Amino acid sequence: MGKCIIIGAGDFNEKSIIKNSDDLLIIADAGYNNYLKLDNYNINDIDLLIGDFDSLDIKKIKLSSNTKIITLNPIKNDTDIVDACKYGLNMGYNEFYLYGCLGKRIEHSIANIGVLSYLKDNNANGYLIDQNKIIRVIKNEKITFDDTYKGYISVFSLYTKSSGVTLKNFKYELTDYELYENFPLGIDNEFIGVTSSVEVKDGKLLVIYNK
Repeated sequence: MGKCIIIGAGDFNEKSIIKNSDDLLIIADAGYNNYLKLDNYNINDIDLLIGDFDSLDIKKIKLSSNTKIITLNPIKNDTDIVDACKYGLNMGYNEFYLYGCLGKRIEHSIANIGVLSYLKDNNANGYLIDQNKIIRVIKNEKITFDDTYKGYISVFSLYTKSSGVTLKNFKYELTDYELYENFPLGIDNEFIGVTSSVEVKDGKLLVIYNK
């Protein structure tokens, strides 16, 4: 199965997003306007448009007849992005790429970081992607980066304490360390041009790195 691509209404600087035949493309409300900014946008590629449409008039936009529309009640507990993720999960996807989900309002950015945690708790991987950064959450696992990665990487505990944290082959290394949420020890580490890894044995980490 492919990936679930979700486009929100936040800051958006992408020039091109590739949708493969087995991918699911979901546009959340005014994320439609962001989608139209892509050089390679194709209305026929939109599988689902979802939202309460408080910031998008769906009567004035162009959609394919094959696009599904879900109109949400504006009085709800879930954000449009959460509902988009739930739809993707129900369709069996476990890789989520979220664009236009950062910036503008900090509370929305924080909420969407929470969405990454929600996806991880539902056995899925989520990636918040902006112009320069990728943000993801890992839980009781190890991830690796090949030697092409450059720039900065920051690692924060999302639990009061995350244990068994190992940062290998970065400028600053940790081995089997206890990382606490109230002390940002993991900020502004650096790739050094070799294969590297981040591991947490018991806990949940927020990982932010350069594209």
